This record gives sequence, structure tokens and C-alpha cells, in this order.
Amino acid sequence: YCDEFLVHGVEVEGLRCGVLEDLVELLAEWSPIPVTYAGGVNALEDLDRVKEVGKGRVDLTIGSALDIFGGEVAYDDVVAWQRRQESEVEGA
Repeated sequence: YCDEFLVHGVEVEGLRCGVLEDLVELLAEWSPIPVTYAGGVNALEDLDRVKEVGKGRVDLTIGSALDIFGGEVAYDDVVAWQRRQESEVEGA
């Protein structure tokens, strides 16, 4: 039994070269349960892109792209982005 899938874009994971949008799109279309995508994030804008391409059905995890792990994406900016998403849902 599985409550959620965690799917890694292995060819881009850890490389900070952009997400695999085609994979995110497939996950949004075909996953019967919640799904989280990992791999390739290199900018805060990737969060918006996954939300758009994933039609709001695909979550995202970020690792090496975060500043706390040596990347360029500020952890505080990611937290602020998530809080904005939550407030949009509450306000809807």
C-alpha cells in the first residue's frame, strides 16, 4: 500500500539544470495518488513552473539547489513561496 509517490528525474537530479517538464506533465495526468517530483530545480521560478505544468497536482522537493546546501535558491524564498500558496488556497 502506498499513500504517495516520490518520483526522481534521475537524469537531472542534483545538476540544477531545470526540471523535466514532460515528466511532471505525465505525473499530473496519470498518477492515481499524490505525487512529488524531485530533480533539476535551479531557480525559484521552477516552483511556479511545476505548479503550472503539473496542474497543481504535483508537489516538488528541492535539495542541492537550496542555498543551505550550496545552491542559489534561497531557503527563505522557498518558504515564503509556500506560504503564499497556502494563503491563496485559504482565500479561495
